[in-house]
Amino acid sequence: MNPERIIAKLLALGADLSTRSAVRAALSLISEDEEELTDQIYVELKNKAYKDDFAKVPPEKRAVFIPQCLRDIKSCPAKFGKYGFECVKCGLCPIGEIIEHGEKLGYRQFYIVPGGSLVKKILKEKVPKGEIKAAIGIACWSELAEAAEKLSIVKIPLQAVPLLRAGCINTLVNLDRAKEVMEIGTERFYFQMSSKAPETHGNPSVS
Repeated sequence: MNPERIIAKLLALGADLSTRSAVRAALSLISEDEEELTDQIYVELKNKAYKDDFAKVPPEKRAVFIPQCLRDIKSCPAKFGKYGFECVKCGLCPIGEIIEHGEKLGYRQFYIVPGGSLVKKILKEKVPKGEIKAAIGIACWSELAEAAEKLSIVKIPLQAVPLLRAGCINTLVNLDRAKEVMEIGTERFYFQMSSKAPETHGNPSVS
């Protein structure tokens, strides 16, 4: 049974799906208690629940957390800095394309991280300052579920993009889905910026 049908079935039964543990308990009632399915359903529910709040945050206040395992480990020229690997957009992996697409939309914060500890450090430093008000996470289902739990506590709306192939190296992501998630709500900020552009009065000079 696909996750959307399972969610619909659980909601029809009046199941509590507000937390990860609640989802796990609800699934056990219908004999669907696989850990990955629990995480998948929980993450998808959180994606829907926080989509509107996420859309209201300007792109420059959104942090994009990208797993370092998407890199071409053998050939990647990126150096490790204070906030993770610093992409040089060499084209050997999809990370450069993700960053370039985000930059066109107004994103400024991209963090290529090796694990959750650095993510916590970045959030701890930047959330109190108001530098991060929303986040996109690209990771495996279990890490996304854990992130969704923790970010909901600090009121940071998350949109999660699962890896198509998990693991420690040579992972894979759906680029189209990553780009679609980055685009959520950005049109309103584009039009706001356009409306603030100074008007030109009189006839423009022709060269």
